[in-house]
Amino acid sequence: MSAIRITVFAGLLALAPLRSDAAEAVAAKQASPAQAQADCRRLLQLAQCLASVEMSSNSPPDEAYRGRWRRYPGNESEASVQRGRQHLESIVLGNGRHFSKADDDSQARPNPAELGALLASTPVMWLGLLLGEHFELPLPGHDIDAVGENSWAYGVEKYRVQVKALDEGSYRIDVAKTATTGGEAPPEPAAQAGECSDAEAEAGRCEQPFVFSTAEDRAARLAELAPVGSGFTAIIGVQTPTQALPDSLSLSGWTSSDGKAYATLGDARRAAKPAAKE
Repeated sequence: MSAIRITVFAGLLALAPLRSDAAEAVAAKQASPAQAQADCRRLLQLAQCLASVEMSSNSPPDEAYRGRWRRYPGNESEASVQRGRQHLESIVLGNGRHFSKADDDSQARPNPAELGALLASTPVMWLGLLLGEHFELPLPGHDIDAVGENSWAYGVEKYRVQVKALDEGSYRIDVAKTATTGGEAPPEPAAQAGECSDAEAEAGRCEQPFVFSTAEDRAARLAELAPVGSGFTAIIGVQTPTQALPDSLSLSGWTSSDGKAYATLGDARRAAKPAAKE
């Protein structure tokens, strides 16, 4: 979706899903799906214990994209994004080493940590932006169907927000833009008698004062907004998987953050461990 103004709260949420202390605390609880769902109903708590996100977007004229992010024990994670014919993947290890892979020759590969943070935080940021910082996710059987608003320079964007609690500690979130108000500019004030005319200004007989064009500014800002009908669907989970990514996972074709080549994920993990003391 198009870029929008994000609150300081939302900015903090973007970092929260990747905090190692929060991830390890959630994993250590080993709560049941039902208990994890109850503990994570508050928006800020959800940002801390979020464990998986699967989402798809629709924002014409841009190509739709599908993304997936999942956290594993040891504060490891993997993420992938499919947009048109472009497919990007990333893996982040708990020791800070990270890897990326793209199916094209583009050199503009994203930072793996940033890719994961974007996918993990997007649904939570939008809930906070549209429904407020104190929003709580619904209990099973109590679906939410609300209207959220985001102010822009000359009006308001309106969104339909639907949230449904699913089984096994997960939620479905649907966000769709339904309207933009304030897009129609009022008529510009007519020139007053005695003011410097265009012809006189061109002849150098007088100077016209600078006049801020509200219509032009409004049109430029309106063009930056997401179109009506755009939105996304996300399935988020709060249960951290108990099984780690396998050591045998091949890293052939992946680019490592330190520029070194590793045959498998296990090799990358072992290489980062400090040498044992004698």
